[in-house]
Amino acid sequence: MSGIFGIFRFDDAPVLPEDLEAMAQAMAYYGPDGGGTWRGPGVGLGARLRRVTPEDAFESQPLCVEGQVLVATGRLDNREELCTAFGISAADSATLPDSALILRAHQRWGEACVDHLLGDWSFAVWDPFQQRLLVARDQHGNTGLYFHQNPHRLVFASHLKALRALPDTPQRPDFLKVAQILVSWPGDGIRTAYEELHSLPPAHILRAGKEGASTHRYWFPETQPTLELSRDEDYLEQFLEIYSQAVHARLRSAKPVGASLSAGLDSGSVAALAAPLLAGQGRSLTAFTAVPRFADPSNWPAEYLGNEWDLAQAAAHQAGVGKHWPVRAESITLLDSLRRQVELHDGPGHSGANYHWMLALLEQARSEGMGVLLTGQQGNASISYAGGGSLWWPNLFRGEIKQAWRGLRESEPNPWLAFKRQVLKPLLLPGIQAYRRAFLDSGSRWLSESAIHPALVRQLDLGARMAREGFDPTFVSLPEALNLYLLRLGRQSVGALWHELGAGFGLDIRDPTADRRVIEFCLRCPDSQYRRKGEDRLLIRRAMVGRLTAEVLLEPRKGLQAADLGFRVLAERAALAESLGELARHPLPAHCLDLPRLTEILSGLKPATARAAYADCGCVLLRGINCGLFLQRF
Repeated sequence: MSGIFGIFRFDDAPVLPEDLEAMAQAMAYYGPDGGGTWRGPGVGLGARLRRVTPEDAFESQPLCVEGQVLVATGRLDNREELCTAFGISAADSATLPDSALILRAHQRWGEACVDHLLGDWSFAVWDPFQQRLLVARDQHGNTGLYFHQNPHRLVFASHLKALRALPDTPQRPDFLKVAQILVSWPGDGIRTAYEELHSLPPAHILRAGKEGASTHRYWFPETQPTLELSRDEDYLEQFLEIYSQAVHARLRSAKPVGASLSAGLDSGSVAALAAPLLAGQGRSLTAFTAVPRFADPSNWPAEYLGNEWDLAQAAAHQAGVGKHWPVRAESITLLDSLRRQVELHDGPGHSGANYHWMLALLEQARSEGMGVLLTGQQGNASISYAGGGSLWWPNLFRGEIKQAWRGLRESEPNPWLAFKRQVLKPLLLPGIQAYRRAFLDSGSRWLSESAIHPALVRQLDLGARMAREGFDPTFVSLPEALNLYLLRLGRQSVGALWHELGAGFGLDIRDPTADRRVIEFCLRCPDSQYRRKGEDRLLIRRAMVGRLTAEVLLEPRKGLQAADLGFRVLAERAALAESLGELARHPLPAHCLDLPRLTEILSGLKPATARAAYADCGCVLLRGINCGLFLQRF
């Protein structure tokens, strides 16, 4: 996927060409196929181009039409609909890049054009007639976009590197963001690891004019009414139609298409739909599955699937996948993966335990010539949502007695479980959670389960801040609508992270489970379509009958990513210990991280305890080192 950047001056000073060039060079790897810049009075725009779709062959940016200037990145999934609206013939549309359609949409609908664009995209358009810069990001944030504003100018880019390439951009770490990562606090979707450098959240617009700049959210799918259909089959038919469209749209590529494939329903369903569609085009799908390098899978807990290869292989065979590669991440160390992660994202990340296999999988995909990699990252909150805990209370509160009674009857396998789980649990749960927070899950627990230093907690008054903002670091209580919690609408950061990873490996990473149409449909479905008679994830299980094998559909265990993590830490203990020593000699990591705790975890690890130390190794040790490597930069 390509990248964009730009500068807008509030003070009418000219945009310096060397500033645009610095931003372009910082993002050079985003655009191996070229790019360009444009300057006007008080404004400058630039783009880096990576050609992926067939129409990208005709791409040339910045795009200037009738005075308006646009830079854009991404992929539009409703090209046919837009071409019809604009009276563009099929012959002409074949040579029309997506950027041209975005600009036409802006010329017709203005700021409201964002409601007419489907796909993964971000763009900036300068309108000289209104003297306004408009910057926008797709609905669920499957591209990255960052900005910095001071009294003199606004700068934006697809990556933080381009902002930081400018000499007067702040270069200070944001300690609150570092703390949020250490304690698994997702945050607001705006804050980055650098003070005053912000992310433009998904489904947001940034406007800039001489009077200043402002942002606002434009997409609110959580406010849609519940979809009421007469038959279960009607829900299933509509879901399959929408989900298939989402997968099909993400196959538009002039380069080979691959997929990250686990044993789960999300990536499995993506492959099950994508492989036959590609076969119909005379192409094949290549799949990549991360597998453990160390240890016997039988040693993992019974509720987890430590090695997903066999079930992933069954899914690949059923779908008709062409090639299927196991990825053991043998050529990258944990420490190297953490360093590479900091470089690719220009900041620390949450999933320190997983970067080694993720980067190895992306490298394998690149070496096999892939241009596109499909994932099912957002599936848990959309296509394979397990359903909420209560199927009848919402209807009862709305006065819908008949629907409430039906929901209660259909919720569990028998009346006793229905009474226990659907009546008693909702009544007693608030009190139980309050007791656990007060007596069992006090501040000492979340402190001991993270790498954060108590001094940083005191400096930020972190406990009080979390309480004010409604974040529970113990995760004792989760909202009833867990899908909304996981989706984090208007705040999600996962899409930007995949965009940045993809740019680093020359891949366009696409997620059909995060498609706008899929999310809107799944949020509108009543809970009974996801959970009934004690069974969960019913929508995707029913949809994949005949497309995935029974053993995949009915597998009760959860896949355990990086299941051999403790054994990898053991194998690399000397290098990790050396890194901890370096962090201890630097003032910022020593102030922010509980390095004695990290050293204790590392030195106390033994072969007999390596499996049980999974959480300590991933959530404390490696996440802490990851943050430390970032703080070492300052």
